[in-house]
Amino acid sequence: MTAPWLLLQQDARTRRDRLEVLTALINGPEFDPALRGGVLKIPPTHPVYPWSCTAVDCERPRWRRYAMCSVHAEQWQEAEARGASRAQFLQTAQPLPATEMPEAMMCRICPQRPALSLQLVLCFRHRTRWLSHLKRHPGGGEGNFER
Repeated sequence: MTAPWLLLQQDARTRRDRLEVLTALINGPEFDPALRGGVLKIPPTHPVYPWSCTAVDCERPRWRRYAMCSVHAEQWQEAEARGASRAQFLQTAQPLPATEMPEAMMCRICPQRPALSLQLVLCFRHRTRWLSHLKRHPGGGEGNFER
């Protein structure tokens, strides 16, 4: 182990040499080109940092678990409950286009929170409560939502 007082006595040449070694390593062939430069632009199917949905040709980003977008993750849970394999599901899953929200929408119940669900215009908390209500009371659809 290096004594602490030796670390304090490093000169400018030592720092410059370390910078040169680091620069040489970054410019080397083994260094991932996506990690070079100022702003990192990681491709959707990067081998180490993938961020795209694993459903074929789906343009949406991954969402939490399952390595799928939120729509495909929900569909996968239903298919898994019916006994389908993941490979079967991914082969038959319909690709979805990328979505983007032009402006932030606020929850219709608590306007201080951003809306997660664009169809219902609800924040995460209220969307979760609505979905759990639907599970407890099947058939209590759109008309019941407004009430």
